[in-house]
Amino acid sequence: MKHNHTSSLSREEKEKRRLKAGRMFRNGLSQADVARKLDVSTAAVNDWHHAWKKRGLKGLESKGAPGFDSELTEKDREKLRKAILQGARKFGYDSDLWTLPRIAAVMKKLTRHSFGHTWTWQIVLSLGFTCQKPEKRAKERDEQAIQEWREKTFPRLKKMGSQSWIYAGISG
Repeated sequence: MKHNHTSSLSREEKEKRRLKAGRMFRNGLSQADVARKLDVSTAAVNDWHHAWKKRGLKGLESKGAPGFDSELTEKDREKLRKAILQGARKFGYDSDLWTLPRIAAVMKKLTRHSFGHTWTWQIVLSLGFTCQKPEKRAKERDEQAIQEWREKTFPRLKKMGSQSWIYAGISG
């Protein structure tokens, strides 16, 4: 039996599956039968069986999220999320462009916690934000003239086709 080693199950769903396996062990099912019924590898079921024999169903419960607990409380995270939404100008910067050093500085000011760029980026991602590239536009840009050109001039040039002076590609 082949098993795909990537799982789309949440931590809670995996725990439920292990606990179900524990109940199957308690009811006398063999490891092979449990693996077949739950569609998991025999190696995984073997690990579960050892944990179950040692500690019972308690041994199959989730140990929680990996790594250490965050220094940021939910209240701190919410403060940071609101600060990002308010924009960088609100915190004394000359533009509303957020950079990791700016976010880290504001986070330290609001929460008294300091993180490096990598961890700051992980926190920003966990708050639901993504990296955005700012649009650069000339100060002299005339939106009305651009719209007029799109509506009047460009359609005429398209109709002219290859006779027009605008070419879409480079001919070789």
